[in-house]
Amino acid sequence: MMISVFNRIVVTVFAVAALAGAIVTIGVATQAWPPDVLIGWFQPQLRLAADTSGSVRVAVIALSVVIVVGMLALLIAELIPLRTTQVHTLSTSDKGTATIENDSLCLLAERTGESIHGVNDVQCFIREEESGLHVLCRAHVTLGTNLLEVNPEMRAKVRESLQQLTGLTVSQVDIRFKYHSDKRSRVAVR
Repeated sequence: MMISVFNRIVVTVFAVAALAGAIVTIGVATQAWPPDVLIGWFQPQLRLAADTSGSVRVAVIALSVVIVVGMLALLIAELIPLRTTQVHTLSTSDKGTATIENDSLCLLAERTGESIHGVNDVQCFIREEESGLHVLCRAHVTLGTNLLEVNPEMRAKVRESLQQLTGLTVSQVDIRFKYHSDKRSRVAVR
Protein backbone atom coordinates (compact mmCIF):
# COMPACT_ATOMS: atom_id res chain seq x y z
CA MET A 1 0.00 0.00 0.00
CA MET A 2 2.82 2.39 0.90
CA ILE A 3 4.59 1.78 -2.41
CA SER A 4 1.36 2.41 -4.31
CA VAL A 5 0.87 5.77 -2.59
CA PHE A 6 4.53 6.70 -3.23
CA ASN A 7 4.17 5.75 -6.92
CA ARG A 8 1.04 7.85 -7.26
CA ILE A 9 2.79 10.84 -5.67
CA VAL A 10 5.82 10.49 -7.98
CA VAL A 11 3.62 10.18 -11.08
CA THR A 12 1.50 13.17 -10.01
CA VAL A 13 4.58 15.37 -9.43
CA PHE A 14 6.03 14.32 -12.81
CA ALA A 15 2.71 15.01 -14.58
CA VAL A 16 2.37 18.46 -12.99
CA ALA A 17 5.96 19.35 -13.95
CA ALA A 18 5.49 18.14 -17.55
CA LEU A 19 2.13 19.96 -17.76
CA ALA A 20 3.69 23.22 -16.53
CA GLY A 21 6.61 22.84 -18.95
CA ALA A 22 4.29 22.25 -21.88
CA ILE A 23 2.11 25.24 -20.99
CA VAL A 24 5.16 27.52 -20.68
CA THR A 25 6.48 26.21 -24.01
CA ILE A 26 3.15 26.97 -25.70
CA GLY A 27 3.17 30.49 -24.21
CA VAL A 28 6.73 31.16 -25.37
CA ALA A 29 6.25 29.58 -28.84
CA THR A 30 3.11 31.66 -29.48
CA GLN A 31 5.05 34.72 -28.21
CA ALA A 32 2.49 35.34 -25.47
CA TRP A 33 5.33 35.22 -22.90
CA PRO A 34 8.97 36.23 -23.20
CA PRO A 35 11.58 33.44 -23.45
CA ASP A 36 13.04 34.49 -20.07
CA VAL A 37 9.78 33.75 -18.21
CA LEU A 38 11.67 31.10 -16.24
CA ILE A 39 14.92 32.84 -15.40
CA GLY A 40 17.72 30.30 -15.48
CA TRP A 41 15.40 27.31 -15.92
CA PHE A 42 15.43 25.92 -19.44
CA GLN A 43 16.08 29.39 -20.81
CA PRO A 44 18.13 28.19 -23.83
CA GLN A 45 15.39 25.73 -24.82
CA LEU A 46 12.68 28.37 -24.40
CA ARG A 47 14.67 30.87 -26.46
CA LEU A 48 14.99 28.22 -29.17
CA ALA A 49 11.19 27.68 -29.09
CA ALA A 50 10.64 31.45 -29.34
CA ASP A 51 13.05 31.87 -32.25
CA THR A 52 11.55 29.11 -34.43
CA SER A 53 9.27 29.99 -37.29
CA GLY A 54 6.85 28.37 -39.68
CA SER A 55 6.31 24.64 -39.55
CA VAL A 56 8.82 24.10 -36.72
CA ARG A 57 6.84 26.48 -34.48
CA VAL A 58 3.62 24.68 -35.38
CA ALA A 59 5.26 21.33 -34.56
CA VAL A 60 6.52 22.64 -31.17
CA ILE A 61 3.06 23.96 -30.31
CA ALA A 62 1.36 20.74 -31.48
CA LEU A 63 3.74 18.57 -29.46
CA SER A 64 3.20 20.76 -26.41
CA VAL A 65 -0.59 20.50 -26.80
CA VAL A 66 -0.31 16.69 -27.01
CA ILE A 67 1.77 16.71 -23.82
CA VAL A 68 -0.79 18.96 -22.07
CA VAL A 69 -3.66 16.64 -23.01
CA GLY A 70 -1.69 13.53 -22.03
CA MET A 71 -0.62 14.94 -18.66
CA LEU A 72 -4.17 16.12 -17.89
CA ALA A 73 -5.44 12.61 -18.63
CA LEU A 74 -2.72 11.12 -16.42
CA LEU A 75 -3.56 13.51 -13.57
CA ILE A 76 -7.25 12.70 -13.81
CA ALA A 77 -6.47 8.97 -13.76
CA GLU A 78 -4.18 9.37 -10.73
CA LEU A 79 -6.44 11.64 -8.72
CA ILE A 80 -9.66 9.67 -9.17
CA PRO A 81 -9.99 7.29 -6.25
CA LEU A 82 -9.46 3.62 -7.00
CA ARG A 83 -12.61 1.59 -7.52
CA THR A 84 -13.43 -0.45 -4.47
CA THR A 85 -14.73 -3.95 -4.78
CA GLN A 86 -18.24 -4.53 -3.46
CA VAL A 87 -18.23 -7.11 -0.68
CA HIS A 88 -21.22 -9.10 0.63
CA THR A 89 -21.34 -10.38 4.21
CA LEU A 90 -22.04 -14.10 4.44
CA SER A 91 -22.02 -14.43 8.23
CA THR A 92 -20.96 -12.57 11.35
CA SER A 93 -20.16 -14.02 14.74
CA ASP A 94 -18.07 -13.15 17.76
CA LYS A 95 -15.20 -15.12 16.15
CA GLY A 96 -15.17 -13.11 12.92
CA THR A 97 -16.90 -12.17 9.69
CA ALA A 98 -17.10 -14.11 6.44
CA THR A 99 -17.46 -12.07 3.23
CA ILE A 100 -17.41 -12.68 -0.50
CA GLU A 101 -16.55 -10.25 -3.26
CA ASN A 102 -19.13 -9.34 -5.86
CA ASP A 103 -16.81 -10.52 -8.65
CA SER A 104 -16.83 -14.02 -7.15
CA LEU A 105 -20.63 -14.08 -7.06
CA CYS A 106 -20.70 -12.99 -10.71
CA LEU A 107 -18.22 -15.74 -11.62
CA LEU A 108 -20.35 -18.36 -9.86
CA ALA A 109 -23.51 -17.18 -11.64
CA GLU A 110 -21.73 -17.09 -15.02
CA ARG A 111 -20.30 -20.61 -14.75
CA THR A 112 -23.67 -21.94 -13.59
CA GLY A 113 -25.38 -20.36 -16.59
CA GLU A 114 -22.75 -21.70 -18.99
CA SER A 115 -23.38 -25.25 -17.74
CA ILE A 116 -26.83 -25.25 -19.37
CA HIS A 117 -27.08 -26.89 -22.80
CA GLY A 118 -27.19 -24.32 -25.61
CA VAL A 119 -25.73 -21.47 -23.55
CA ASN A 120 -22.29 -20.45 -24.84
CA ASP A 121 -21.29 -17.43 -22.82
CA VAL A 122 -22.78 -15.57 -19.86
CA GLN A 123 -21.90 -12.22 -18.33
CA CYS A 124 -23.54 -11.40 -14.98
CA PHE A 125 -23.91 -8.25 -12.91
CA ILE A 126 -25.08 -8.44 -9.31
CA ARG A 127 -26.21 -5.70 -6.98
CA GLU A 128 -27.50 -5.95 -3.45
CA GLU A 129 -30.96 -4.64 -2.67
CA GLU A 130 -33.10 -4.69 0.48
CA SER A 131 -34.96 -7.81 -0.65
CA GLY A 132 -31.76 -9.67 -1.65
CA LEU A 133 -29.43 -9.98 -4.61
CA HIS A 134 -30.59 -8.75 -8.00
CA VAL A 135 -28.83 -10.72 -10.74
CA LEU A 136 -28.73 -9.55 -14.36
CA CYS A 137 -27.28 -12.02 -16.86
CA ARG A 138 -26.52 -11.52 -20.53
CA ALA A 139 -26.42 -14.91 -22.20
CA HIS A 140 -25.24 -15.82 -25.70
CA VAL A 141 -27.05 -18.93 -26.86
CA THR A 142 -26.63 -21.12 -29.90
CA LEU A 143 -28.96 -20.27 -32.76
CA GLY A 144 -31.94 -22.60 -32.54
CA THR A 145 -31.87 -23.00 -28.74
CA ASN A 146 -35.38 -23.09 -27.28
CA LEU A 147 -35.48 -20.05 -25.01
CA LEU A 148 -38.77 -21.18 -23.45
CA GLU A 149 -36.87 -24.15 -21.98
CA VAL A 150 -33.55 -22.46 -21.24
CA ASN A 151 -34.99 -19.36 -19.53
CA PRO A 152 -36.65 -21.03 -16.49
CA GLU A 153 -33.84 -23.59 -16.16
CA MET A 154 -31.17 -20.89 -16.13
CA ARG A 155 -33.10 -18.70 -13.66
CA ALA A 156 -33.59 -21.60 -11.28
CA LYS A 157 -30.01 -22.88 -11.48
CA VAL A 158 -28.42 -19.45 -11.01
CA ARG A 159 -30.71 -18.66 -8.06
CA GLU A 160 -30.18 -22.11 -6.51
CA SER A 161 -26.37 -22.11 -6.85
CA LEU A 162 -25.99 -18.62 -5.38
CA GLN A 163 -28.33 -19.36 -2.46
CA GLN A 164 -26.95 -22.83 -1.69
CA LEU A 165 -23.27 -21.99 -1.93
CA THR A 166 -23.32 -18.57 -0.24
CA GLY A 167 -26.45 -18.50 1.92
CA LEU A 168 -27.42 -15.14 0.42
CA THR A 169 -30.99 -14.48 -0.66
CA VAL A 170 -31.53 -13.98 -4.40
CA SER A 171 -34.61 -11.85 -5.00
CA GLN A 172 -34.51 -11.57 -8.78
CA VAL A 173 -32.72 -13.13 -11.76
CA ASP A 174 -33.12 -11.28 -15.05
CA ILE A 175 -31.72 -12.74 -18.25
CA ARG A 176 -31.17 -11.09 -21.63
CA PHE A 177 -30.61 -13.62 -24.36
CA LYS A 178 -28.76 -13.07 -27.60
CA TYR A 179 -28.51 -15.69 -30.30
CA HIS A 180 -24.99 -16.50 -31.40
CA SER A 181 -24.72 -17.68 -35.00
CA ASP A 182 -22.61 -20.73 -35.73
CA LYS A 183 -22.17 -20.87 -39.51
CA ARG A 184 -21.74 -24.65 -39.41
CA SER A 185 -25.07 -25.47 -37.74
CA ARG A 186 -28.54 -25.42 -39.16
CA VAL A 187 -31.73 -24.44 -37.42
CA ALA A 188 -34.53 -26.99 -37.42
CA VAL A 189 -37.95 -25.79 -36.33
CA ARG A 190 -40.65 -28.41 -35.83
